[in-house]
Amino acid sequence: MAWAGWNTLIQKKSYGGMGFKDLRLFNQALLARQAWRLMEYPDSLCARLLKARYYPRGCLVDTSFCSNASSTWQSILHGLELLKQGVIWRIGDGRKVRIWRDPWIPRELSLRVTTTKGRQRSKWVAELLDANGRQWDFNKLIAMFNPADADAIARIKIPTRASEDVLAWHFDRTGTFTVRSAYNLAMQLNISKVKKHLALRQMGKEIYGQTSERQGCPQKSKSLH
Repeated sequence: MAWAGWNTLIQKKSYGGMGFKDLRLFNQALLARQAWRLMEYPDSLCARLLKARYYPRGCLVDTSFCSNASSTWQSILHGLELLKQGVIWRIGDGRKVRIWRDPWIPRELSLRVTTTKGRQRSKWVAELLDANGRQWDFNKLIAMFNPADADAIARIKIPTRASEDVLAWHFDRTGTFTVRSAYNLAMQLNISKVKKHLALRQMGKEIYGQTSERQGCPQKSKSLH
């Protein structure tokens, strides 16, 4: 009988795993749904009470919260951590979206701008549109952003009719949050975290081994007992 690690068992069968659910990550995905509902229904009684208590002058996805909150709110914040990794602004008129801070570029690499801000004074996405606000000002895109950002922004379609910017879920075609897609995102983030940890540990071993050789440290001997 072959033994396998937990990180292998929770992988999909198509990736060589057993398809077991990681209940810790699944719970976070469920909590992310609660955070999504607060954002989707801001006028509900629950959303208004929590906003008045924890973020009266801010936005749910863009506010730093205190640590001495109730256990219920701390649970929602745990889900909010995951929600922030997949929420994105869908551009309408660009007046609500900040160029250098908000997630608004639909791509796999990063939902935020990767170009260094430098001395750029433009703040809102609306400033990147032409005078009519119906298409991008391509000269500005080329002048302000690196080629990867400029190309990704140019691919974003601007609505033909005037509309506001809206928050959406990046990992669903309709922009609607689903627990399944949130769980898959949590799995991907966890795998990346594990791989990074293993790489750093291996790097540490190699550095330690090279240092020991330079200093002439004796190698560990195997016990005969």
